[in-house]
Amino acid sequence: MLHKKKMKGPMKVGLIVVVLSLFGFGILNASANPISPSFTDVHNDFWAKDEVTQLVDLKIINGYPDKQFRPSLEVSRAQAANLITNALELPFSSYKPIFKDVSAKSSHLKGAMATYEAGIFLGKEDGTFGVGDSLTREQMATVIVRAFKLQDTGEEITFKDDNKISESHKLGVKVLAQHGITTGKEDGTFDPKTAVNRATYVVFLHRAMLQNKLIEKLPATEFTEPNTYGTFDTVRHEQQFVEVPLSTTAKTYLRSNYIMQFAGEKTVKHAHATDIIYTYRISGFPSVTVKMTKRELPNGDYFLFNELRNPQNIPVTVDVIQTEEGLSKAVLHEYSRFPIKKSVDETFGYDLMTYPTGIFEKIQTDGKVSQRMIGKSYQSNELNQKYPTGAESHTRELHQESEAFSGVILGETQLSVYRLQSRGFDVVDQWLLASEERLFEDRKQMDAWMLESAVNYKKRNKWYTAEGPYNKMAVTVEPMPKSGRGYGRNLLLVKEDRVMALYSETGARYYENLLYNSFANLDVFRGKSTYWETEVTSTYLKSLYGITAPFVDTRFNEQIALFMYNGGKAFEHKDYNVGLKNYANLLVSQKEKGNIIKVDNESYYISDYFPGAQKVKTHTSMNHALGGMNILLLAYQELNDPAYLATATSIQTAIVKEKNKWIRPDGDIWYKISPEREFSGRDYVHLTLEDLINSYELWSAIDESKLPIFEEMIRSKAGYLNENKLGYTTKIKKGLERINMSDILPAGSEHTDAL
Repeated sequence: MLHKKKMKGPMKVGLIVVVLSLFGFGILNASANPISPSFTDVHNDFWAKDEVTQLVDLKIINGYPDKQFRPSLEVSRAQAANLITNALELPFSSYKPIFKDVSAKSSHLKGAMATYEAGIFLGKEDGTFGVGDSLTREQMATVIVRAFKLQDTGEEITFKDDNKISESHKLGVKVLAQHGITTGKEDGTFDPKTAVNRATYVVFLHRAMLQNKLIEKLPATEFTEPNTYGTFDTVRHEQQFVEVPLSTTAKTYLRSNYIMQFAGEKTVKHAHATDIIYTYRISGFPSVTVKMTKRELPNGDYFLFNELRNPQNIPVTVDVIQTEEGLSKAVLHEYSRFPIKKSVDETFGYDLMTYPTGIFEKIQTDGKVSQRMIGKSYQSNELNQKYPTGAESHTRELHQESEAFSGVILGETQLSVYRLQSRGFDVVDQWLLASEERLFEDRKQMDAWMLESAVNYKKRNKWYTAEGPYNKMAVTVEPMPKSGRGYGRNLLLVKEDRVMALYSETGARYYENLLYNSFANLDVFRGKSTYWETEVTSTYLKSLYGITAPFVDTRFNEQIALFMYNGGKAFEHKDYNVGLKNYANLLVSQKEKGNIIKVDNESYYISDYFPGAQKVKTHTSMNHALGGMNILLLAYQELNDPAYLATATSIQTAIVKEKNKWIRPDGDIWYKISPEREFSGRDYVHLTLEDLINSYELWSAIDESKLPIFEEMIRSKAGYLNENKLGYTTKIKKGLERINMSDILPAGSEHTDAL
């Protein structure tokens, strides 16, 4: 209470020292003993740092959730009333229907009622308190004089603009000046009608409290220099904040200059992850939404996918703010330590993307280390093309990849900012992966992944969304923007094959998390179907057969089934073979549906693509034929269904009967056979050899009589690669070792990914 602050003598001084020390700001906190700043915009050069620091420590005034004080913001009458109530510890006054703009549920109730009862704020002539009105300098003078019961000393004081001071506030301005709480402006004016900002109000309040001996004057404050990360800037203007209940270990807020309204929460369960989706709308523009998807993983880690969707012609910036306590040190390990050498090819053109920002490593005061992988932001617009069949093709035009993360450490508090900046008519995505553990076992392991991501930047995911990763699409898809920056969800990259291999080798937590995320993304992409259809039209297939999206790509489905099978076994999922079974059943059914290229009554190839809307038969490429056959053999081993073996045998006998047609004169393999049984196209460099080795291994376990054809084709393909020094992949090297054919390893360099 007020009388406690007016104690006399040694007891009072001792109590103040103890209290201020508890608040982290004591008499010992002089310039020789710097303290950590509480705000990013209150620093050693700030003119009101001492007053702000002391009143904040005494909990008379607060900052904002983003660790800013915003000293230049105007103070409203309601805010001024709350501050005076805190400073004087005014007793609580229950609601009375006095003011039209103060209800029983109003956030301004406490200050408005308390200061009214104390005779400090009397309200306005129109019957309102004026809660949202800015407090002018002359009004401030009057309320401070009333609050602290300052008396007229009789000294005559006038200002050059005395004629501009309202009659009702002339006395307040004079008395405030008599007591030295204000000296006016440097030009001799008082500037009575100007609104008071937060810094000025705090200084005047502080001076009044000093004069009334409610507080002691403390030595000058000196702050330590905070550590910043990225391009950290303060946002000085007024901002709106909404707290998002993402985590119990960190506070999360949305910050924007627009009012944000909560629009709903939804939980979606995947087989091995759970999505909690929070949606917010921008007030006045209901179609502008912020969606935050927290993907909780079985090991306690989580992805956070942030999306700002803005179909309006207005610029909107929304920042995701997170604050965490108990930090002693942090470091940002950036991918940019490993420069990317950009290249352009005829198939994909120029890829604008690079890699994520990096890993933010936090060391707690108890010595525990946690890590967070932070992605960049991606600004794009959606492209949709409709067809007469009612089907659609979906891509995006990427406008910009940019750094989204910045941060600062204030004492033991870490502030992280993730910026979503929209120019209008666009979508902005940003993601992060948070773990309370190390994502990588050591620095060497982390650096190896970052280097690999730089070298293979075209085939490593970095633009993650809650619906799956986006990557550069071949220029032969539609819709393709004039800029050539067409991006989409490529099913071969939604599944994380390379990550699966690295997880098998290292067991690193980061790879584990990417695999959990991949399983969820495949679940989202597939929807209610038992197989996967592309969402992008290939102009190559459209020109050949009139096929548009959606359609089944057999290679995509084969690779996904294999990925889910291997991944499921690695994670001991009960449903690990469901994808394998579903796809094998789909392949078996294609003979009856007519999606085959017949060699004879017992032998046929399954077409590469199954159109969704068009009745047409497509070609079969060797890599697709082998991939489908291999899946059928694996499914037969796993589920023992004779239909799988019968279909695989039909494909094998077709290859045997047309072996001499498949092998080109130079030893390479033709790429495809048309529905008219014509062979054409240059084969992939490495991919088909990987498939042939896999076929050899699978038939070895089932029927060795089928092996000669595959050995002959392996030796022919490997000989072609060797003669042209085209190298080999790690899969080829290890595969040839397993089947005792290492002697035919092609000359040239080793590749991580097949060409």
